[in-house]
Amino acid sequence: MLPSDKKIILDFCKSTFSWGDYIHHVWDDWLDEGNFFVLTEDRRPVAICHAFIIKNAKLLWIEGIRVDPNYRQKGYAKKLVTKAESIAKKNGCILSSMLIESKNFKSLKLVAKLHYTRKEKWYYYFLAPKKHSSINIQQVKSAKEIIEYLIDSEFYIKSWRWLPLDPKTISSLIKQKKIIISKSQNHIDSLGIITESDHFEKTIMLTLIYTTKSGIKKILFYIQNLTNKKKFERIQILTTKQLPSYPGLEKRLTFYHMTKKLN
Repeated sequence: MLPSDKKIILDFCKSTFSWGDYIHHVWDDWLDEGNFFVLTEDRRPVAICHAFIIKNAKLLWIEGIRVDPNYRQKGYAKKLVTKAESIAKKNGCILSSMLIESKNFKSLKLVAKLHYTRKEKWYYYFLAPKKHSSINIQQVKSAKEIIEYLIDSEFYIKSWRWLPLDPKTISSLIKQKKIIISKSQNHIDSLGIITESDHFEKTIMLTLIYTTKSGIKKILFYIQNLTNKKKFERIQILTTKQLPSYPGLEKRLTFYHMTKKLN
């Protein structure tokens, strides 16, 4: 990729969504991580894709597939995905994943042809920081304490990447005090995993694994207070369940987590 490609690429990315795009925020990080692919036609960049390989989990995460509107319907997105999968296989990956907005029917149709299937539907909520009185939230001390709540949860989110929630990762998150719970009458009524975004400044992400109607209020109180103390600007909440109403909580988008076994 040439330095002169950046402006051309960002220009055709800026109208990807109704609100714009995020590629300019992650550009330098993706270059540093490697596997940032650009496809050209007559030496002009017309499509991009980034492949993030999680070697210890043998997982490929595909993100940022973009094609210049003037060069679509030419199979460029398919070529980029195939390229990413090829490199992943050489690195021992056995699973490929990506996230697609639920109304992006063209992309869903494309990846279906490439044998990707819907793993889960995820809801994205936005919440602003706010100062609250203290709330009784606890950091988890042992995996045994929460194991029954994680049985159906295979992933957690960090920087908009769905990462495996295996025993080693759970242990690490507990040590980092990233897993929080609220209790009612000695029973857990809400559980979430907090991460700070690597790519988006002053952003905290909450993977909400489990909650009740009473528990959601406590955990959102806590996360608003936490981000306010840290002087962060935004909270991004991802969950597989639709949340009840809460002051300031905005439901933004829904996504499908798509996966494919790499043979």
